[in-house]
Amino acid sequence: MQIHPSFILIMLVTALLFCPAVAAQGPLPFNRTLAVEEAIEMALANNHDIAMAATEIEKARAALKKSEAAFMPSLTLFSEYTAGDAPSAYLFKKIDQRDLPDNLDFNHPGSFTNLETGVMARVNLYRGGQDELTKQMATVDLTSAESMVDGVQNEIVSMVILSFFSALKAGEYVAIAEDSLATVEEQLRIMRIRHAGGSVLRSDILSLEVRAAEARQELVKSRNRHSSAINALTTLIAHEPVEILELDGDCECPVVLPSTYDQAMEIALEARPEMFSAAALAKKARLGQERAIATYLPSLDLGARYYMDSDNLSYSTSKENYTAGLTFKWDLFTGGTSGQEIILAKQELDRAISFQQKMRLMILSELKNAFLNLEDAKERIRVTRTSVEMAEETLNLIKIRYEGGSDSVTRYLESELAWNRARISMAAAFYDKKIAQSEIARAMGILRTLWNKESL
Repeated sequence: MQIHPSFILIMLVTALLFCPAVAAQGPLPFNRTLAVEEAIEMALANNHDIAMAATEIEKARAALKKSEAAFMPSLTLFSEYTAGDAPSAYLFKKIDQRDLPDNLDFNHPGSFTNLETGVMARVNLYRGGQDELTKQMATVDLTSAESMVDGVQNEIVSMVILSFFSALKAGEYVAIAEDSLATVEEQLRIMRIRHAGGSVLRSDILSLEVRAAEARQELVKSRNRHSSAINALTTLIAHEPVEILELDGDCECPVVLPSTYDQAMEIALEARPEMFSAAALAKKARLGQERAIATYLPSLDLGARYYMDSDNLSYSTSKENYTAGLTFKWDLFTGGTSGQEIILAKQELDRAISFQQKMRLMILSELKNAFLNLEDAKERIRVTRTSVEMAEETLNLIKIRYEGGSDSVTRYLESELAWNRARISMAAAFYDKKIAQSEIARAMGILRTLWNKESL
């Protein structure tokens, strides 16, 4: 399959732009700030989902080696002991021993014992192409397993970026909640002093105490969200949960994206691992149909046998025997099983083709939604930036008027809450933009290639 030139260009530019990553060497002690590139490297090196997916490659390789064995001769060493008085067996075994008695009564030859040791060889010369088709199907399975690992890596990198920026976003929420609580508590302290002097109503104190309780509750929720995000991140990088993890907030999503959806679509249809897996599934189904048809064809085997017989283990070259021959077999009627196998293979092919078409539509839908989310985040950043500025200015004006006694505590609390909400919305939009960028890269299937330079 040809790789689109723009895909190669994007990968090369990305390799030059993003910061060099440090390979993970066991569990990170977390005594320093963790960058997003480091988190991704650790996940790719240690994540258990990737490790489990990699075992499928080894299984597929073993299956391929097994299919290749059909082209090799089989060699069997054997030894058997026989005893009896059947005339036919007596004659054959004694002749093979080169020890047939004179004046033998063929109807009553007597009893015999025989030890036979030898080697058998067999090789299939023709089986309608079934073995070659089986090998090709095993090769497709290996390609599919490799694509599956690529897909898991792509998803894991996306999840690490999502968790990393979600943790940063949750950290922003914590900082905003702490500022809000500090502001309200400081105002409450001032108002209590003024209330003691008789210049503030008790109702104002109660309103501030209620707002302080709400701020504490919001701070607890924000800290819990932050802890959950950190826990999700440490799980992805296969590290035990930690209470404190410093993340590098001065970072960007390590992705360089095409400017239009159409450009991204071309890359996605070529680079997305799921497309390779779906195509491999369809190819395997076609091969399976051909193999089912091949069961109508004959088979031809070559076999040889070298052995020695004795009744007392006295083997010698004077008693050696061999046989060799060709076996031709053609199943003319099998009760209709071959016809049913063809029908089953045809249904499997139809299913694989439908799945391939479904996967294509799903990838394009994911990519389109990711672009829409990016545009939404950009618009929200533009709007919320203005909202934060206006809310902060309004709060400062109302605070001055409130402290001067010309505005109510209710008005002050409303403006303070509006400012905090605007800041939260700004933080959400800021990190949602980064997450949307990574989602576009995930939908394109290129995230894994940023850390796998061999794929370039």
